[in-house]
Amino acid sequence: MKQKPNNKNRHVKEDVALATGGLKIFIIFILIFTIVLNFFVLTSIPDIFTVSKKQLFSLNQGDGYSGRLNLWRLLVQNNDWVNAAKLESKLNSTEISDYKFNYQPSELQKKADSLDSKTKKSVEDYIELSRTYILLNQKQNAIDSIQKARQLDPIRDDVDRLYYSLSK
Repeated sequence: MKQKPNNKNRHVKEDVALATGGLKIFIIFILIFTIVLNFFVLTSIPDIFTVSKKQLFSLNQGDGYSGRLNLWRLLVQNNDWVNAAKLESKLNSTEISDYKFNYQPSELQKKADSLDSKTKKSVEDYIELSRTYILLNQKQNAIDSIQKARQLDPIRDDVDRLYYSLSK
């Protein structure tokens, strides 16, 4: 003998279905809101990398060159020489030579070796040596150099700031 469906069970199933549907709509609303908010933040306050990319693809030749130069500088600062080399052919060599000299690892190593070989180093030499080691990703050498600078001049603010930023 078949039993008739209970009205109470049918109402419970309908309530669960409504609650599940409402939850799905709420989750979809939250996801859409998050996407719109991210898009708004990215377009209203872009980072330098995004600005450089936008300028790079600008129809204005001056903006395009400026974007290419800024992107090249960012790549050099991030030690991405392979991608930076791809942009170099489209840039004025006189504009990038100094920057390249100050960030290229082989040049930085020459600079560090030259400063390290000095017999009588000043506080400025140790500061420069520490900054060079930072660019070479040699943190321990940078810390050692700035500690020596602190020993020579313990009251300089710039030495203290660099020391405490490296100690973290």
